[in-house]
Amino acid sequence: MTRKHAVTLIALCGAFLASAAHAQVATALEQAELAALSPEKRAEVQERAKQPGQTVSEVLQTMLLNGIKNKHKASRIVALDFGRGIAVVELADGGMTAVNFDTTTLVIK
Repeated sequence: MTRKHAVTLIALCGAFLASAAHAQVATALEQAELAALSPEKRAEVQERAKQPGQTVSEVLQTMLLNGIKNKHKASRIVALDFGRGIAVVELADGGMTAVNFDTTTLVIK
């Protein structure tokens, strides 16, 4: 093998590994969360999760927090029980509250 071929092979391997690192596979928990969603909401979450560095869990938390902020002055989710449809959020004043949501649509109740 010539040096030129070796360099080309190494470059191709590096490019392949870099692209594989960006593709994130949903964990078993994330797959279960996706399965609970409506087909429309699942497609939306999966599309957003395709962005580099985004996981299904991060997308779900962001979508939920955005919905929660419409009803509460919440700054972050501190605990999430997706199966039961409940999130505990830290409020802007430092307190905490539990917020219920629909697990198929992510609509805040």
